[in-house]
Amino acid sequence: MYKAIIFDLDNTLLDYDRCETDSMHLTGRQHGLEQWELFTWDTFWKTFSPINWVYWSERNERKLNIHQVLELSFRDTLERLERDIAFATVLAGTYWEHFCRSCHFEEGARELLSELHGSRKLAVISNGIGESQRKRTASGGIAHLFDAFIVSDEVGHWKPDRNIFEIALRELGVDRSEALYIGDSLRDDYEGSREAGIDFCFYNRGKVRLEERFAPRYVVERLSDIRPLLQL
Repeated sequence: MYKAIIFDLDNTLLDYDRCETDSMHLTGRQHGLEQWELFTWDTFWKTFSPINWVYWSERNERKLNIHQVLELSFRDTLERLERDIAFATVLAGTYWEHFCRSCHFEEGARELLSELHGSRKLAVISNGIGESQRKRTASGGIAHLFDAFIVSDEVGHWKPDRNIFEIALRELGVDRSEALYIGDSLRDDYEGSREAGIDFCFYNRGKVRLEERFAPRYVVERLSDIRPLLQL
């Protein structure tokens, strides 16, 4: 039986997409984006999302912090939509405030954590930003459930680097054979746990078809399906 269960956070325990969307809509309403002439959220998201992904992906190489990533993303979006780019700093700040308070759970996540708490050691390994990940889990009332909380920007290692998994094992005080890692990313989570020698459960929330090169120990499409695997 596993002594420790380690989770990815976004799109495993928390519904990142919903958190992002709600935070953006709150920002838009607060600053009147929806009142702009010819404004539609569809156009905004199709413009913002790819720009934001590039800045996020390049943040380490370019030494950008999250506030710079957001400000640049909003700036380029406003420019392409032919709006005043001076508004970018305000939008970025408001969005970040809302996002750090957002905590929408994946279905069954809170129940699974509550059932595991006390019988197994619990941890998070996240490639997110420490400020938001800690505030969001606190907002959702689950921060106290974790025995270790490892965030990439705080430890200087990013999944799939095995070092971030090694840090979690050390903080939990368990051997790699005694831990199970649960995540939704075949690149970051599967590859990282495989390199670290930790059993991996793929939370296949998108019901993707696995290529033969991927061989997770377990595959589930709902978090509740993890219960029998852990003999709960």
